[in-house]
Amino acid sequence: MSIPKRFIYSFFLLLFCIRCNEAIKTPKQNYLLNKLSEKATGVDFKNTLIEDAAHSIINYIYFYNGGGVSAGDINNDGLVDLYFVSNQGENKLYLNKGNLQFEDISEKANIDSASDWNTGVTMVDINNDGFLDIYVCAVSGLLDFEGKNELFINNGDATFTESAREYGLDFSGYATQAYFFDFDKDNDLDVYIVNHATHTVTSLGKAALRNNRVPLVGDVLLENNKGKFTDISEKAQIYGGVNGYGLSASIADFNNDGWDDIYVCNDFHEDDYYYINNQDGTFREELKASFSTLSRFSMGSDVADINGDGFQDLITLDMLPNDERVLKETEGDDAMYNMQEKLRKQGYKDQYSRNMLQINEKGGYFYETALLNNVADTDWSWAPLFADFDNDGHQDLFISNGINRRPNGLDFKNYISNTFKQKNEAESLKWLYESINKMPSGKVSNEIYRGNSNQFTKKTGDWIEEKRSLSNGAIYVDLDLDGDLDIVTNNLNEFAGVYENTTNGKKNAISLRFSYKEGNQNGMGTKAILYSKGKSQFKQLFSSRGFISSVAPQIHFGLDTVSKVDSIAIIWPDNTIQKISKLPLNKTVLVRYDPNNPSYIYSENKNTIFKASKSISFKHKEDGYYDFNNEKLIPYQVSKLGPAVAVGDVDGNGFEDVYLGNGSGNAAELYLNNGKSFQKSLQKQFEKDADYEDNDAVFFDADNDGDLDLYVATGIHKTRNRRLEVDRLYLNQKGSFIKSSNQTLLNPLNTSCVAAYDYDSDGDVDLFIGNLSNPKSFGANVNSAILVNDGTGNFTADFDFRLNAKVTDASWVDINGDNQKDLLVATEWGTPQVFINKKGKLSLLEIPKNLTGLWQSITAFDIDKDGDNDILLGNWGLNTKFKASVENPLRLYYGDFDANNKKETVLTYSKKGKEYPVNSKNELAAQMNRISTQFVTHKNYALKTVNEVLTQDAVNKATKFTVNTLASGYLENNNGTFSVFKQFPKELQAAPITNFNQLHFKNKDALIVSGNSLRVNTYHGGYTSLKGVLLNSISEYQFVSDFGIRPFNEQVKSVKIVEMKNEKRLLVVSNNDSLQSYSFKK
Repeated sequence: MSIPKRFIYSFFLLLFCIRCNEAIKTPKQNYLLNKLSEKATGVDFKNTLIEDAAHSIINYIYFYNGGGVSAGDINNDGLVDLYFVSNQGENKLYLNKGNLQFEDISEKANIDSASDWNTGVTMVDINNDGFLDIYVCAVSGLLDFEGKNELFINNGDATFTESAREYGLDFSGYATQAYFFDFDKDNDLDVYIVNHATHTVTSLGKAALRNNRVPLVGDVLLENNKGKFTDISEKAQIYGGVNGYGLSASIADFNNDGWDDIYVCNDFHEDDYYYINNQDGTFREELKASFSTLSRFSMGSDVADINGDGFQDLITLDMLPNDERVLKETEGDDAMYNMQEKLRKQGYKDQYSRNMLQINEKGGYFYETALLNNVADTDWSWAPLFADFDNDGHQDLFISNGINRRPNGLDFKNYISNTFKQKNEAESLKWLYESINKMPSGKVSNEIYRGNSNQFTKKTGDWIEEKRSLSNGAIYVDLDLDGDLDIVTNNLNEFAGVYENTTNGKKNAISLRFSYKEGNQNGMGTKAILYSKGKSQFKQLFSSRGFISSVAPQIHFGLDTVSKVDSIAIIWPDNTIQKISKLPLNKTVLVRYDPNNPSYIYSENKNTIFKASKSISFKHKEDGYYDFNNEKLIPYQVSKLGPAVAVGDVDGNGFEDVYLGNGSGNAAELYLNNGKSFQKSLQKQFEKDADYEDNDAVFFDADNDGDLDLYVATGIHKTRNRRLEVDRLYLNQKGSFIKSSNQTLLNPLNTSCVAAYDYDSDGDVDLFIGNLSNPKSFGANVNSAILVNDGTGNFTADFDFRLNAKVTDASWVDINGDNQKDLLVATEWGTPQVFINKKGKLSLLEIPKNLTGLWQSITAFDIDKDGDNDILLGNWGLNTKFKASVENPLRLYYGDFDANNKKETVLTYSKKGKEYPVNSKNELAAQMNRISTQFVTHKNYALKTVNEVLTQDAVNKATKFTVNTLASGYLENNNGTFSVFKQFPKELQAAPITNFNQLHFKNKDALIVSGNSLRVNTYHGGYTSLKGVLLNSISEYQFVSDFGIRPFNEQVKSVKIVEMKNEKRLLVVSNNDSLQSYSFKK
């Protein structure tokens, strides 16, 4: 068989490869989930792969994706049976005999596939005869694979007859898995089939390719018409393009409107799909409007209400490793900048190679929290399963892991690229196949996490043995009817895993089966809400879950030690409600549909206190300067701090006007407020100064002439023209702003903030100028200053004030009640600075030690409602790839590490007391040539500490900055002392907080908390999960979307409140985005 060389190139150009873990904990004998031997259970299935030059990962990228497993009671004896898929060999059906004993009935059951390559499996009663049938997916038309999807109809006597053609389910193509659900509410089960594409070097076409349906590859939606399935994909507006790399889907009523929606995980560069059911037989795709952070190589997925708010959340899996050696020996997101820029231009969303835990916010959108929950980096992961494994009433998480060979480790990639080019096409495929043994093993342990409806905690090694394996398909199932959920995995080249749950009645539970209408007898899509002791649990029934697998058609609720269930509300697929009570515990209860049920009314969140308006038509345009091209090792960009925003009554008409700065190359704009609307004011000086980067601004009367002048803090110029990197003072001359000269100190630094206040009480307004960095060299601290006004608009520095730091934010606030405003300063790679003002003399206030952080914002507000102002501190947050603590800090070293008379920054993190560079070998080598000769291979570099990489002497000579905490929080005011730092709740840790903007709302003082950061490189991706919070106190806060404000998906610079004649306007100003405006009552 001839394989085109473009297929061969693709296999090493676009995949990751990871070495296996080196150390695994010594196993203990008693786990929550104990693995049983194949001899003990009789489940002796192995998914054994046979590789040759024509059949391997070289020419089929999904060769190691494994097979699925399905659970269901095929003979209606009350015991759940198991079906295993073998990619190349014989599929197996095991009959549950009780007591965790199984009998292989595959041969007499007649369930083996006639297809060459099988993938996923699901059990479903397709003909509504009361017996579960088996639907198996197959790949055909690829390589020499022949076959089709097969439907094994249950004959009712533990034998089956293959009948896919009779039902129209004999799909031929690159099928991954099937998902049965009644999408059109006509009381029969339709099916969505996820299919994958092939991947070559020509695959990176425009995103619009998804609109052009092609055979074999594109996902399909088949409608059930009286037992015959027909393809309605185009009519239903389902994508089916050549770029559809479908590996899983999750079905759920995500927006709680009573109609089931679809989330599809796509591998490689294609975006995932989020289909909202239009309730008319069609879907609309709303990924961009609903998600801001996506997995790059999306594989398995699952849904569940993990936080108990009544909306189903989502997890998608990727392949980010946690092991330090593997991280350094593989190509990760750090190398994806050029690819990401190319894909962005072709219409794809930014994607990042890590697991994503998407929290559903009232059905309107999702915010991502995997890093916050420490579930982002589980390695090469396949099947996620949300379930209550310890029966405590909270959803836990199991993840199956492992790949037989990782095809794209950095050393392997170099080996291939150096040798492959010497081969001709005829010998290249054979040579590549003979090279696959050089790929490291990808065996890694499965992972399990305990949930508490607030946070996940890793329990691998405690709940389940930490042992390397190759597990693909996985399910949860109560095999022994003891009221707890066991786990079954389909393993590659190993016996299947059967894990017995040993909860065994220590905690209570209840399971539900359903008897619904003919056409959907098992009630697929049914929802159940369990009420007990003032709490509720919500679940929806769908069988196909995780990855290429399906669970039994029943719902399981853990109850902890609760001895009584108050009631369970059943919401049937026809959106009627039925309530049941007086339920036996630790049993499986069959709930029968009552045709007299009343309709269930879904509530809608339509709080529109803030109404969108078109006050100001302004879009900030960021320039193309990319910091990492000049300083490759800095931790994040410092050139994208804008836009500057200032509010003040410029024209003296009693209404505040708005100044909006812009990026280098685009002019700032001034909008005048007449009380009813805003009108753009032509400012010739702003047009002349369009090449300046506007970071921050403030209106104040500089020259004491009774009108407001303007100071603008300047950032980094798009081509580094130093003449255009100085701050500016504009004097108001009858409404026109004219740039002054020689009235302020020349400030060539990267200015982050400016704050105005008459701190010396001499009758004129002075300025604090906060500088973040030297545009030429990030690592050095820089001086900030207080500029003292002489009363005529001429400024000199207060030499008694000294601050050498990386300043990000500042404000003048009276925190001690002496009617003098004090100076609060936030700094990165340092501590917050609080200067108490005593008649113009500033003294530093003592605050807790170990508060070094990446502080982004600071203000004062009575957050605990005890009558005094606390100090609020916005940090980087805890939903980040950076981790920092006193024991394992984040550090930045600044020094000349390669003796070329130019200093570099090197960032490090600590693991188990050892300090490692954050950057890969290739990243360090791009800045310091000696790294390539010092560490020839990536294996040589992996596990090297910073002292080994930079040398102990160089580290000792370097300037060292340390971060001990990344949590945002507040300094509690206790009678004027601020000795206690308290963290904010998790909703305020989702991304960097850059703004605390005060407003008076519902007769209370409140804050709008905002931020996010898109200044990071591809190692991080984007941090955009802080969707905006309206906060009244530490215990009273809601998302801004609850009040009609669009969630904040961008890097928010500022939120301002402006008074109009009859209402107020809320302005949301973001970097590189259009201004958003909302009106609300006074």
